[in-house]
Amino acid sequence: TGAEGAGTRKALAEALEVGVDFVGGCPHLEPDGQAVIQLAIEAAMEAGIGIDLHVDELLDPGVLTLRDLAVQIIDTGFDGLVAASHCSTLGMQPPHVQAEVSKLVAEAGISVFPLPQTNLYLQGREHRAATPRGLTAVAALKDAGVLVAAGADNVQDPFNLVGRSDPLETAALMVMAGHQ
Repeated sequence: TGAEGAGTRKALAEALEVGVDFVGGCPHLEPDGQAVIQLAIEAAMEAGIGIDLHVDELLDPGVLTLRDLAVQIIDTGFDGLVAASHCSTLGMQPPHVQAEVSKLVAEAGISVFPLPQTNLYLQGREHRAATPRGLTAVAALKDAGVLVAAGADNVQDPFNLVGRSDPLETAALMVMAGHQ
């Protein structure tokens, strides 16, 4: 967003011209996450494609961009595919907030993709006791009727040194760490 994002917006326009399938982004890392969501929705609507955002990949319960995404999807009437990965801060919320946000996510038709390998590695390192898992509120999302499917987004890189792109390992981690 803002002047410093001009190059990124230009790259988005160029990617849309060559026919990408989804508009991506990471609104919780932007100074104006609401504007990033709005930009993603507008670009996806104009191009007739879906949206795939990394959302709330941190443990700060004061950040809940997933709710903002759901509200904007509902308010704009966007009816394309929408994927939100990580969504870790939802797991840091009290149960009533998890339920409220999960209902909005379901109403918006957003699919949520926890990324257990990466988030188990990255999240909670600064917590010396009662280390959080860094996963989203899987049970609350499923109870609300949200499509939840585990994924992986880092393979032997600085964000996940041991990532192997093994879907069975991803599933096993989701079952164990996500209490599924």
